[in-house]
Amino acid sequence: MRAVEAVTDIPASPEAVWAVLTDFPAYPAWAAYLQRIEGRAAAGTWIRLVEGPPGRRPYTVRTRILEATAGTRLAWPAVIPGAPWLPAAIFTGTHEFLLAELPGGGTRLTQREHFGGLLSHLSKEGAVGADEGFVAFNDALKSRVLELAR
Repeated sequence: MRAVEAVTDIPASPEAVWAVLTDFPAYPAWAAYLQRIEGRAAAGTWIRLVEGPPGRRPYTVRTRILEATAGTRLAWPAVIPGAPWLPAAIFTGTHEFLLAELPGGGTRLTQREHFGGLLSHLSKEGAVGADEGFVAFNDALKSRVLELAR
C-alpha cells in the first residue's frame, strides 16, 4: 500500500471548512490541484473531477462519492484516468479529506490518497507532484475559508 498525504491546520470550525470543501461550483475561483468538481457531496452520487498537480496537464475522471459526513470526511475511490474499470485486485485506492476539530479551536484538514493492488506502483508516476498539489490545494482551501470569514 502506498499513500500521499498533506495536513493543514485552519483557524476555522470544521463546519466552515466543510462548507468551502463541498461548494463544488466555486472551485474554479480558488482551487489548486482539484480544479473542478461537478456533482454534489452526497454518498452514492457520481462526480466528475478535473485534477492534476500544478504545472501539469489536468485530467478528468468520473467516480462515485463513498462518504460525505458533514464536518468530518469526504471520500471517493481513486481512479486511474482511462481505466476506472480495473478490479480491486489490480488497483484500488481512496481519495479522502478528513476534518478534525483541534483542541484549541480550528480544524486539522488531512487530504490523503492511498493505493493498493498489483498496479499500485503505477500511482508513483501519477503522484509525482501530488504532494505539492495536495499542499497547494489545502493552502488554497485555507485561504478561501479565511477570505469568506472576513
